[in-house]
Amino acid sequence: MEEPGPRPGRLRTDRPPKLTGHARAVAADVRRLATALPKSDGRSALAEVVLREADGRLSVPLKGTACCVQNRARLVRALYTRLDRLTEPAPAAP
Repeated sequence: MEEPGPRPGRLRTDRPPKLTGHARAVAADVRRLATALPKSDGRSALAEVVLREADGRLSVPLKGTACCVQNRARLVRALYTRLDRLTEPAPAAP
Protein backbone atom coordinates (compact mmCIF):
# COMPACT_ATOMS: atom_id res chain seq x y z
CA MET A 1 0.00 0.00 0.00
CA GLU A 2 1.33 3.42 -0.96
CA GLU A 3 1.71 6.03 1.77
CA PRO A 4 -0.43 9.15 1.47
CA GLY A 5 1.22 12.39 0.50
CA PRO A 6 3.49 13.47 -2.31
CA ARG A 7 5.74 10.99 -4.02
CA PRO A 8 9.46 11.29 -3.24
CA GLY A 9 10.96 14.16 -5.22
CA ARG A 10 7.55 15.69 -5.96
CA LEU A 11 5.48 18.17 -4.02
CA ARG A 12 1.90 19.31 -4.12
CA THR A 13 1.38 20.92 -7.48
CA ASP A 14 -0.30 24.02 -6.05
CA ARG A 15 2.83 25.32 -4.33
CA PRO A 16 5.04 26.38 -7.24
CA PRO A 17 2.31 28.49 -8.90
CA LYS A 18 1.51 30.16 -5.56
CA LEU A 19 5.18 30.96 -4.99
CA THR A 20 5.45 32.24 -8.55
CA GLY A 21 2.49 34.56 -8.04
CA HIS A 22 3.92 35.74 -4.76
CA ALA A 23 7.33 36.37 -6.33
CA ARG A 24 5.73 38.41 -9.12
CA ALA A 25 3.80 40.52 -6.59
CA VAL A 26 6.88 41.22 -4.47
CA ALA A 27 8.93 41.96 -7.61
CA ALA A 28 6.30 44.53 -8.63
CA ASP A 29 6.66 46.19 -5.20
CA VAL A 30 10.45 46.20 -5.51
CA ARG A 31 10.21 47.68 -9.01
CA ARG A 32 7.78 50.38 -7.87
CA LEU A 33 9.97 51.43 -4.93
CA ALA A 34 13.20 51.27 -6.95
CA THR A 35 11.86 53.54 -9.67
CA ALA A 36 10.80 56.11 -7.05
CA LEU A 37 14.38 56.45 -5.75
CA PRO A 38 16.74 59.10 -7.12
CA LYS A 39 19.17 57.87 -9.76
CA SER A 40 22.05 58.63 -7.40
CA ASP A 41 20.74 56.12 -4.84
CA GLY A 42 22.70 52.90 -5.27
CA ARG A 43 19.84 50.86 -3.86
CA SER A 44 17.92 51.22 -7.13
CA ALA A 45 20.82 49.74 -9.11
CA LEU A 46 20.97 46.76 -6.75
CA ALA A 47 17.22 46.34 -7.03
CA GLU A 48 17.53 46.24 -10.82
CA VAL A 49 20.07 43.41 -10.56
CA VAL A 50 17.71 41.42 -8.33
CA LEU A 51 14.78 42.15 -10.65
CA ARG A 52 16.70 41.00 -13.75
CA GLU A 53 17.56 37.77 -11.97
CA ALA A 54 13.95 37.37 -10.83
CA ASP A 55 12.67 37.89 -14.37
CA GLY A 56 15.04 35.20 -15.62
CA ARG A 57 14.13 32.74 -12.90
CA LEU A 58 10.39 33.35 -13.28
CA SER A 59 10.63 32.66 -17.01
CA VAL A 60 11.74 29.07 -16.34
CA PRO A 61 8.79 26.66 -16.62
CA LEU A 62 7.56 25.09 -13.39
CA LYS A 63 8.36 21.43 -12.80
CA GLY A 64 6.64 20.76 -9.47
CA THR A 65 9.77 19.21 -7.98
CA ALA A 66 11.22 19.97 -4.58
CA CYS A 67 14.12 21.75 -6.28
CA CYS A 68 11.71 23.96 -8.22
CA VAL A 69 9.80 24.88 -5.07
CA GLN A 70 13.03 25.60 -3.20
CA ASN A 71 14.26 27.85 -6.01
CA ARG A 72 11.00 29.80 -6.05
CA ALA A 73 11.09 30.13 -2.25
CA ARG A 74 14.68 31.41 -2.42
CA LEU A 75 13.63 33.93 -5.04
CA VAL A 76 10.78 35.17 -2.84
CA ARG A 77 13.24 35.51 0.07
CA ALA A 78 15.72 37.47 -2.08
CA LEU A 79 12.96 39.79 -3.28
CA TYR A 80 11.76 40.41 0.27
CA THR A 81 15.34 41.15 1.32
CA ARG A 82 15.62 43.73 -1.43
CA LEU A 83 12.19 45.14 -0.56
CA ASP A 84 13.29 45.54 3.07
CA ARG A 85 16.43 47.37 1.97
CA LEU A 86 14.40 49.71 -0.20
CA THR A 87 12.05 50.60 2.64
CA GLU A 88 14.87 51.34 5.10
CA PRO A 89 16.03 54.94 5.40
CA ALA A 90 18.81 55.80 2.98
CA PRO A 91 22.28 55.36 4.47
CA ALA A 92 23.92 58.58 5.57
CA ALA A 93 26.56 59.95 3.22
CA PRO A 94 30.11 59.79 4.66
